[in-house]
Amino acid sequence: MATLGARGVIVVTAEGETALPGLAATVVDTTGAGDCFVGAFAACLARGQIPIEAARYANAAASCAVEKLGAAPSMPTAGEVAARLARP
Repeated sequence: MATLGARGVIVVTAEGETALPGLAATVVDTTGAGDCFVGAFAACLARGQIPIEAARYANAAASCAVEKLGAAPSMPTAGEVAARLARP
């Protein structure tokens, strides 16, 4: 897997390569966005999600995180991530 910032993420599995586009965000501070992505991705895998779904969730979480200032204060809630995923 490779995160590409605003351009999204590329997930590589035994089935092939999948590119997920970046999600629209008003960037305030990117501090902690990578940590947010990795933490959300790992949590999803621990819950049994497949890598592509885990990456989709983590991508949304990181896009939420960049909209707030600071590292710890920018970590989104599950509700904020769900709302981001529900956007068209």
